[in-house]
Amino acid sequence: MRGLIILVTLCGVVFGRAQISGEEKNVREELNPVEIIDDSQFTKENEATTEALVFERRAKYRALPDQYNEESSPVAVSKTCREKNERYSIPGSCDRYIECLNGTAEEKTCPDGLRYNPNVNFNVYPCQYPIDVPCLERSAGLQPPQPTEDCPHQFGYFKIGDAKNCSGFRNCVNGVAYDFTCPDGLAFSSESYRCEWPDESKDCDAEAFLGFRCPPVPESRELGAPAGFRFYRSPSNCQNYFLCINGKPRRLSCGGYSAFDESSESCISAVDIPECPAELRARAAQIIEDEKLRSTAEAAFAKLRYVQSEDVKESTTVSYDA
Repeated sequence: MRGLIILVTLCGVVFGRAQISGEEKNVREELNPVEIIDDSQFTKENEATTEALVFERRAKYRALPDQYNEESSPVAVSKTCREKNERYSIPGSCDRYIECLNGTAEEKTCPDGLRYNPNVNFNVYPCQYPIDVPCLERSAGLQPPQPTEDCPHQFGYFKIGDAKNCSGFRNCVNGVAYDFTCPDGLAFSSESYRCEWPDESKDCDAEAFLGFRCPPVPESRELGAPAGFRFYRSPSNCQNYFLCINGKPRRLSCGGYSAFDESSESCISAVDIPECPAELRARAAQIIEDEKLRSTAEAAFAKLRYVQSEDVKESTTVSYDA
């Protein structure tokens, strides 16, 4: 009886292993199917068809551009809005940008002569003058100029005149020119779009523009060049004087009826400057006389008010005594 039980157990184990081996084989065949091809099917016609198919596929792979090659792949402009209302630059351009309004993206271009400024708030107009928008890396992507008869661009500030006439400049708005002149003694700078000292504007010859050349300053072998700046009265106008910095002149002016005195390096009354014209000196003398009369009148008026105030005090004291 015991031998029969052992025999039945051994048969069950053998049968179970056979079932497991068969299932593993089926699984391997499903995961790695091997197609059994009959060699008789490969005729010359089939071989030609197969070679043509392989050649076609290789040609397609060769025709695909290298997506990692910057030269073969164009710059893609994303028009996806990350926020509902925003703006962002377009790579390679100084004046084009994407604007998202209520989640809708639209490509826009600034007016000719202006640049897109990505640093302004959304409620501020983003197109500004080049001086306010550094865009060296994107300067190659500007739109073509749209000049008019008087303006090289639709918008911008532009110098007019040559190096000897540096004070004039032109502001173009929608292609219409408006001409301006810097204050006396200043020159327009194309770099800063402002009126600067002539020696600080690269477009200006300060000496030719002001008509003055700073005299050479003698230097001591022991001490070198003298410290401080030098002032010189204008040879053509006693009210003007020049401040020389690094050998370049800057023109300044005394106000009113005063003139520059070289001995004190200050502005005093033109009466005391013999180099001033007679008319200016006479007018300065009249101003001095008028000032004396005004001072005398003010002193007399102040004295009268003092006497009146004393009389009021005396009358008030008498009334109290009564």
